[in-house]
This record gives sequence, structure tokens and C-alpha cells, in this order.
Amino acid sequence: MDAFTDFKVMPLARATRSTSWVVGFFVCAAMITGTGRLSAQSAGKNQSPPPQQKSSEPNRDNGITVLILGDSLSLCGFGKRLDQHFREMPEVKAVFTYMTCATQPLSWLKNKPYTTVKSRCGFWSIESVPGSVKPKELEDIYGMRRGSTPKAHPVPKLEDLLAQIRPDVLVMQTGGNLFDLFAGRKTVRPNRDGPALKKYVVPFFSKAINQPSSLKKIYWVAPPVSGRASKGVQDFIVDQLHLYFGAAVTVIDSRTLLTFPYRHTEPDHEHFIGEDMDLWADKVFALVSQDVSSQRLASLKPLSESLPPAPPALSQPVVPAEAPSSEVLNVSARLVFKSKPMRVEELMPYQESLVGFVYDVKKIVAGQYTAKQILVMHPAHIHLAKQSLRKYRVGRIFKLQLRPLEGTAWETVKRKDDSGLLDLEPYIRVEDETKYSEAKHTN
Repeated sequence: MDAFTDFKVMPLARATRSTSWVVGFFVCAAMITGTGRLSAQSAGKNQSPPPQQKSSEPNRDNGITVLILGDSLSLCGFGKRLDQHFREMPEVKAVFTYMTCATQPLSWLKNKPYTTVKSRCGFWSIESVPGSVKPKELEDIYGMRRGSTPKAHPVPKLEDLLAQIRPDVLVMQTGGNLFDLFAGRKTVRPNRDGPALKKYVVPFFSKAINQPSSLKKIYWVAPPVSGRASKGVQDFIVDQLHLYFGAAVTVIDSRTLLTFPYRHTEPDHEHFIGEDMDLWADKVFALVSQDVSSQRLASLKPLSESLPPAPPALSQPVVPAEAPSSEVLNVSARLVFKSKPMRVEELMPYQESLVGFVYDVKKIVAGQYTAKQILVMHPAHIHLAKQSLRKYRVGRIFKLQLRPLEGTAWETVKRKDDSGLLDLEPYIRVEDETKYSEAKHTN
């Protein structure tokens, strides 16, 4: 989800084909941080007006607290716009918004292997400050600070946010990074994809509604139309969300709110900026604001008190099959399955990718590991350059020096794993671990 040492914002229409995906994200970041704006000609004349600032603040001591979580689409303008809308509501006391690229629902939990996951491609937080009208912001959009080294930001954890903020309402914008669970982002295999999707969604849902959660309303904002995922895949995800959540969560199918293709769409046919992004946030807010008021919420109990506990089979977090005591693991293993790497057009605007290979463990040379198979993530792209994987042939035995993917610079890089073995903790070769830092840029 580049070399950022000295960038210049250019209109999308003037960007060359070879740099357009990078420049597009430059413009995205520049627009929402205020360092650049689309011209009237490129932005169009029908751009939705920004939320109006109020001249005085109402007494909100008894108001509601809103928590907004989002991925890279939020970083492209959705999160900022939605945050502004909620801050204008007289019923709202505080708003806390966190936008982190390359995230999916499990990224926001403390469950392994996401316990210490960091984003290296974009983070932005907007937090209410007691006694102040102006919120506190921390932004590092796609590492684009002129002359600076991109920073890695820990992904905030839902458990901490629920305990510290005590929100009444959660708006969760997510789902685009779940498309990679499906073969080619096109084909749905219900017997495989249903359980796989559940493992990524239900633990988050369970954490959000169970004690000591104070949440009274949850809104799950599914992605708008994606030019890289089939309608069947998006239909399946939305249908499964309704099945998992029932009446406990309001699922907003954003495909009904916007017309595809979007103005100022990035070459990945998924990210976009400008007036359509504003329109999306405006329409989501219109749906939520009709349903939320301090009076109505005051009469509601937290979901943790009003709903029956989640079934144990659904509430269990994804636990890796292996938690080795030794950080470095040396194994002799036979390659038995290779996921197909993404194409460059699927990867953009991100710059790096990993692909999952499954090995049968033949011998443990050093370290501890008890599972019969091991999942190894291999770099497939670095700075958009394809990495050679030809030597990895199914059936061959390899000696591998491995390290858990968690805690390395690769842990939030775009990845593709078609194995369906979500119970296996991903590893990366020690020699591959250093390749990311050597590239001297972020994804």
C-alpha cells in the first residue's frame, strides 16, 4: 500500500505511465494534508463542499464518542472527511480517527502474528483533546515528508482503544485487502473462501462486542466497487458479513453509493481521490447520522450486554500453529505448493509484494518447530521489479534459514498466499529480510 526524498506533486493527467501510480498517491497525500490541491479543471466544478466549521462549540459533556478505523482508502480522503462530519454533530463529544494503509481486520488486534505489526506505507491519526476544539493530528502519509526517512508506525490496537477511549460508536472502513484471499481476486470457492474470510473478520467482531467493550453501535463500511476484484467476490464478502454479524453490526455496501469508474482513479482501479472520495464519505455519514443521536444511544445498552456471547468457535482468535522459542529456525524442507505472484498491475500503487510457498518439513537443523508444514513468504517484487523465483521448484528440498515474518520490515507488505493455511505462522528467509531495507524506500 519510491523514493520520497524530493517529490513534486504533479496533476495526474501529466504523469507518465511509468510514474503515474506513484505520483497519484503523491497527489492523494498532498490533497488531504493540505500541501497540494487539484486545479479546478482537474477536480471538476461539482466537488462537494467541505463540512462547514461552526463558530462556537455546543456543550457536549454528555455527548457520544466516535471511533473511526480505516485503511489506505481512508488515507485518500475518506477518513478526514468523515472525521470532520462527526466533529460537527452537536451530539458528538469526541472523535478518534486512525488510518493505516495495508491493514485488514486482524491488523488492529493483539493476536499473533499481528501483535506488533507496523505500517511503513502510511499512518494518520486525528484525536480529540479534552478542553480543546482543535484535534491533535499525527500524519506520515506514505512516508512523504520531504527529505525525511519514512517511519514505521505501530498499528493501533482495538483492545487498547476500547479501554482508553470508551467509544459509543465504531465506524470500521476496511475490506479491500481481503480481496487477495480469493483466487485472482475473481473466483469464489465457498468451501475454502468462507472459512478463510471468517478467520479474518470474526475475531475482530468478537473483540469489538465482548466485555469490556462500551460500543453500542458498529458500522462496517465495505469497499466501493473495485476494478481489480470481481462482482462475485465483493458480493460474497458482503453476504458473509451479514451472516457473521446479523443485527449486531450495520454493514454499509459502498458499491451502492458511488458510480464506477471514479474521477481521479489511480491506475490500480481501486484507490481514488477528489470529489468522489468526498461524496463517499458524505453518503456514509448521511446513513450513520440518521441512525445516531445521543438520545437514542443513551437508551441503548452496550452490545456486550445486549447480545449473547459469540459462540466459542467464532470468538477464538487466529492462533499460529507454531510459536518457536528460537527466533531463527534452520530447516530442511521440500517445496510442495507455490502461490502465484501478483502481477504488477495488481500490486500498484504498492511497491513490494510477498508470495507464499508451503514446504513439508523434513528435518529441523536448529531451533524448534513442531508442525509438519511451514509457510514461507518470498519477495516477489521489490520497488516494482520482479524477483526471480525460478529456482524454487515443487518437489525439490531446500535448506532454509528462517525468521518469523512478524517484527520484520516485511510484515505489512502486500502479500499473496493461496494455500489457505491460515493457522501457520508466516516465515521469511533471513537473507531476504535485509532486501527491504536495502531498497531504501517504502511501499
